[in-house]
Amino acid sequence: MKKQIFITGTDTGIGKTYISYLIAKVLINKGVKVGYFKPVETGCIPNCEDAKKLSSITGQDINEIVLYKFKNPVAPLVAEREENKKIKVEKILSHLKLLKEKYDFLIVEGAGGVSVPITKENGKIYTYLDFINDTNLPVVIVARANLGTINHTYLTFNVIKSYQGEILSIFLNKASKNPDLAEKTNKQILSEMLLFENIFYTFEDEEEKNLKILENEFLKVIEN
Repeated sequence: MKKQIFITGTDTGIGKTYISYLIAKVLINKGVKVGYFKPVETGCIPNCEDAKKLSSITGQDINEIVLYKFKNPVAPLVAEREENKKIKVEKILSHLKLLKEKYDFLIVEGAGGVSVPITKENGKIYTYLDFINDTNLPVVIVARANLGTINHTYLTFNVIKSYQGEILSIFLNKASKNPDLAEKTNKQILSEMLLFENIFYTFEDEEEKNLKILENEFLKVIEN
């Protein structure tokens, strides 16, 4: 079974935290000790809503979940400059190591997509792609289910592959009860384009249905 995963998205507000929550809940229900780590959360002061959602089921302290909290809802690099609070990659990697040792399964969630800049060190912008490369965490991509997702998902998938990243699955999130033609066919088209089978729909406002999908399908992926 996989021990850690990294959750990324094709956009911001795509549902990464919701998918993280579902994965955590399914595993916790099976008796797995699950931890959650979001190295940087922007738009987090005074309320870190993403961290609170996961804390409610993992039992973690917010300060263990989020290392760097920023007020402005922008890319981490922009937030650190605006608020004069430096993000240190080594601190993130050290905390990650501690959490790996503490939990049976660790869910790590990025901010926005894989090309989002976290900080700048030694004259180089450090993105979530660099983080994936440094940590070798297998990746779960969260994308929207509706029209327009093919291009965004295709690009995200292939840029991760260009960094030799391992991709476990793609969730087409917020699928509707009455899908149009685009939404009905997006999964099949992406599977053919990417030569990739582990693509799952998750549905808006249907938590029990989504938990069943993860239990029946996604667990097989991480257990291999």
